[in-house]
Amino acid sequence: MIAEYLQSLQQADILRMLLILLGALLAVEGIRQIASEETRDLQTRNRRMRMIAKGVDESKIVDALMRNAREADTGGRGPWSALEKRFARTDLRFGPAVGLAGALALTVVIYFFAQRSLSPALAGLFAVGFGLGLPFAMLDRLAEARAAKLSEQLPDAIDMMARGLRIGHPINVTLRRVARDMPDPIGSEFGLIEDRVRAGLELGEAFSEFAARIDTEDMHYLSATIRLQHRTGGNLARVLGVLSRVIRGRLNMRKKIGAISAEGRLSGIILTMMPFIIVGTIHASTPSFFLDVADHPIFMPVAAAVLALVALQGIILHRLTNFDF
Repeated sequence: MIAEYLQSLQQADILRMLLILLGALLAVEGIRQIASEETRDLQTRNRRMRMIAKGVDESKIVDALMRNAREADTGGRGPWSALEKRFARTDLRFGPAVGLAGALALTVVIYFFAQRSLSPALAGLFAVGFGLGLPFAMLDRLAEARAAKLSEQLPDAIDMMARGLRIGHPINVTLRRVARDMPDPIGSEFGLIEDRVRAGLELGEAFSEFAARIDTEDMHYLSATIRLQHRTGGNLARVLGVLSRVIRGRLNMRKKIGAISAEGRLSGIILTMMPFIIVGTIHASTPSFFLDVADHPIFMPVAAAVLALVALQGIILHRLTNFDF
């Protein structure tokens, strides 16, 4: 059937079909390359470069990237200042006032639902613990994750600066290259350093500001290196190369320690969560087991003591299975 149909076709018809097929294949390949190029562009460019591509003014870019950092640079002390510093390290799009308002609203909602099945005191304790404790714990995790990603990207950024310095580029050009080619968060941070230097801030001060904003050992090492070279001179490319190898070695050691201590961390999490799982299972299957004695005067002190001991156990296990290096 197919053979007869092909024999009935003229040579011009076959050539036309082949050209149509070739055109369709070329169109599909062109669409694929355009899509992959756009995806690659989004992956390699950072937030600052996307804002520049949209035509955003330089001052507005700096304000957007340093919104929370400027609030944290007031030098104050106390809970509010600590909260501002946490938001500066996470680089969230909203400030501590909005975050605190959201946490308070979450606390009220949790209390509204918890007081239906718990006493007002327990409902309040539960609401405060989850409504305020959970968002701040997530805030710390976001800050730690961003700092860890910056530390992982830092050796590559330093190597890129060192290569530029070896071929004769000034340090401002190497900063611009890192800011243009590296993804977030290191790309936007180095771009912010470049913008601050172009605005009139000294290079050492710009790196000191960067180290204070991120507040990790590796960033302070880089800041001290740049400030020392800026004041005394020397072969900055060689010093940056040594610093890159040291930071990369520290990262590899951290990963090895994390792999060795993974079993201990998992055991600590299971042991810490086990009392809550047991209590929740008993309460779900036999509610009267705890509710029958909830009105006894000694129930609340014992429950508070148990919670304190479980929290202390969690802290001890966390300290035993997590190492600073």
